[in-house]
Amino acid sequence: MPMQREFLRGLGLEEETVTKVINEHHSNIAETEKRANDYKAELDIANDELKNRDEQIEDLKKSTTDNEDLQKQLDEYKANNEKYEQELQSTRLNNAIKLAVAKDANDPDDVLALLDKSDLELDGDTVKGLDDKITALRESKPYLFEQPKGKTGRTPQDGNPPQSMTKEQIMGMTDPIARQKAIKENMNLFN
Repeated sequence: MPMQREFLRGLGLEEETVTKVINEHHSNIAETEKRANDYKAELDIANDELKNRDEQIEDLKKSTTDNEDLQKQLDEYKANNEKYEQELQSTRLNNAIKLAVAKDANDPDDVLALLDKSDLELDGDTVKGLDDKITALRESKPYLFEQPKGKTGRTPQDGNPPQSMTKEQIMGMTDPIARQKAIKENMNLFN
């Protein structure tokens, strides 16, 4: 509220003093308004900073949630990788077992299905402990493996043709056991 000249005059002040008081009063009002404007500007800046900080806090909350989601995804990927690694190890072990029994087994898949793989371990291309497991399976389930062909008649072993010897060569042998064997094998020469 502006100071009124009549009020000051009513106090018995001279006109010159009233003018000085009024001028000083207006000067104080102008300075107070200037300070109020400065405070208002500072308040506006502070409010803007608070607004920015609130937005940053919200962004941080969102990023924390995003980090939790990312961590969850990362954990899920790790679990899947472990699962795939185990499956890969199992497949490698199974393939190594099939390869090892392929020449003797009637069906390597049947051997693999019935084989106890609990103690087996893949070491490069070989399977540790496989020989003992195969031996035990061969004894308990011999039908899984090819049976050795027995000797029948006078069929030569492994495709070697029979050695043909003359009667003189056989009789000229110095070892009596070898000579006896050769006579049995070539009996038709002596008949």
